[in-house]
Amino acid sequence: MQTNRAFKYGDGLFETLRVRDGRILYLKDHFIRLSNGLDILKMQNPNAPLSFDEFQKILTDFIRIQSDTNLRIRITFFRQEGGLYSPQQQDYHYQIEATVLQDAQYKLNTQGLTLGICTAVQLPIDQLSNLKTISALPYVLAGIEKQQAGWDDCFLINSKGNIAESIAANIFMVKGQQIYTPALTEGCIAGVMRCQIIRLANKLGLKLIETSIQQEDLLQADEIFLTNAIRGIQWVKQLATYPHKFGCRVAKQLLEQIECELSHF
Repeated sequence: MQTNRAFKYGDGLFETLRVRDGRILYLKDHFIRLSNGLDILKMQNPNAPLSFDEFQKILTDFIRIQSDTNLRIRITFFRQEGGLYSPQQQDYHYQIEATVLQDAQYKLNTQGLTLGICTAVQLPIDQLSNLKTISALPYVLAGIEKQQAGWDDCFLINSKGNIAESIAANIFMVKGQQIYTPALTEGCIAGVMRCQIIRLANKLGLKLIETSIQQEDLLQADEIFLTNAIRGIQWVKQLATYPHKFGCRVAKQLLEQIECELSHF
């Protein structure tokens, strides 16, 4: 532990993947994000980077020895030992863990979520913003604020004062015939389910705009929903200090399309 750079410096990345009936969902998208992060952190040999086949084998070998076929897997990559802030290595170790999921399918929450606005922290906007790094203190503080306030989740704002994401999900807002989501330049995680929603919106003929979203824009929304690769889509019923109730028509439509695709996966 004394030389573990994940413990000492938060020097690492992680991916959380959903396994459905023994199959890893959206594996290629997870690999693309991970590989990009390893390159940015200079945490792999540029002459022999992690390949998709290697990543797939690591995960499938792990799944093969599990007692359940519906899982949430977290795989953490952290730099090999050596150095202080300036590392001595350009390679990684990894560690995998799994928890069992009760439902094989994605399900829309029957009770809409109540969200507040996090005031404890602001998210920076830099080359690390879109990565799932293990340096997660902003999300920890947001989680504490959420618990103390009694919210289901909360919106995190960026250094410009715009909405970036929630504690563990990307954000989508429906207004009229258009869907809006914070652009990656707003400092949000490059979510795997976010990619699927953007793709499906185009497929269904729904206009989706990646842009900046201000706090007051939320008050004009017809729907707000959250997305991540583990929970799929979760719809927001209301904001903590705003009596208006939001709907879930588009969220339901998109989730039905996701499940339709996965049934043929």
